[in-house]
Amino acid sequence: MRRITLKVMTLSVALLTFLATTTVASACWFGAYQPEEPKSLREE
Repeated sequence: MRRITLKVMTLSVALLTFLATTTVASACWFGAYQPEEPKSLREE
């Protein structure tokens, strides 16, 4: 029973670490970070 629990915990940690890294690396893809466009690049 302890071996199964250890494998499940290891898999969970690996999956959550992967998801956290992916979310942080692609925050702008999710819309969480949208930087303001500099005035010099705007076409007004």
